[in-house]
Parts: sequence; C-alpha cells; structure tokens
Amino acid sequence: MRAGHTEDGCWRKEGNCLRCGSSEHQIAGCPKIQEGGTPSARQATSGGNRPKVFARVNAMDDQPVPDSSEVVEGTLPIFHRLVRVLIDPGATHSFVNPIFMSGIEVQPVKLPFDLEVRTPMGNRSIITSLANKNCEFWVGERKMLVDLVSLDIKGYDVIIGMDFLAHDLAKLDCRAKVVEFWIPGEATLKLDVKGRLASSAMISGVQARKMLYKGA
Repeated sequence: MRAGHTEDGCWRKEGNCLRCGSSEHQIAGCPKIQEGGTPSARQATSGGNRPKVFARVNAMDDQPVPDSSEVVEGTLPIFHRLVRVLIDPGATHSFVNPIFMSGIEVQPVKLPFDLEVRTPMGNRSIITSLANKNCEFWVGERKMLVDLVSLDIKGYDVIIGMDFLAHDLAKLDCRAKVVEFWIPGEATLKLDVKGRLASSAMISGVQARKMLYKGA
C-alpha cells in the first residue's frame, strides 16, 4: 500500500475509479485515460472506415515476460476445461486462442473497432476484431464471466487482463499465485491458479500483495 493511502479513503473500497478516484465512472471509462494516458484508450481511424483501438499485452507467445514478478501463470477451468492461463495486469484486455474456442458453443461477435495488440517492446502487433462474450469460469461455486478477445497467442490458452481484473476488484499475489475477488455484497473469493478455492493461509497479507493499479 502506498504511503499516505488509508482504508478510509481507499478508492477500491469506495467503488471509485482506480485511475482518478471519481465516483462517477469506473476505470474503463475514465476521461483521464481517454485523454491519452494509456495506449488502450487512443483511437485512430483507418482510411476513414473502422476506428482502431490500441491494446497492450506482456506476452503473445511462450517467450519470457519482461517483468515476470507482475504476472501469474497456471491453470484454470474455463468452460469446464482445464486451460493454461496467464493472469497479466499489464494486459489491457483479456484474450483467448481461437483454437481453444473450437467446439465450444459460443459464437464470436465482431467488435465495433479493430483492436491492434502490441507487446511492450513494440516489435510485434496483431490486429483482431472478434470477441467471445460472457465466457464462464468458476471460482469455487461462483460463476465468473469474462469477455475474451480472439488472438493468436502461443504458450497460453487464455490471458486474463486488466479489463476483467479491475471490473471485479481483483488483487493479485504473485508469490502465492492467488487472486482475490472483492465483489460488492459478496464474501471475498480467493482463487489459486489451479482453479481451487485457496485457504486464507495462502494469503501472505496486504503488504505482500500486488495491487492491480499503478501507485497502489
């Protein structure tokens, strides 16, 4: 927790925007981001046709992640299949390999924009325009829904990014490989990356957890 940050004024607990602290919107609709603060919010038009949105992901293959201390890889049950997952707060969106979706009765929908996905090094980008809405996975007895953008990733079946993590007020403990979901009105859910509910003993304390927004 950053210096001077108290629970009484915690934006997360108050349900405020994690970027600017406003109670009028969430981080996905923050005007400070849309003014150009992050690549994901800047839009451009291509030949006067479809708008283009820029996204970021730390890994699109099984090469080493630039800062592996900020991500967790493991396995989770998605659509009742055990899949290899990268939980990456540095990714602006959540992604799925279209090969994994084959045989699953979810029809991808066309996004209203082209999404250009870039790695932090900027040496590779892929444009995609399809997403799978409301894909389900389970945290204990709780069904969670995530929108997964189709992307030709290698080494992982699914990448869970900030769009989902921020929406469900998640905290990530990379050392213990545990994700906590703080859902308003519900008990805190703790998930290890093998898809099991984790015991409280697996959580090493607030001071050891990595908050999912900058400056926390």
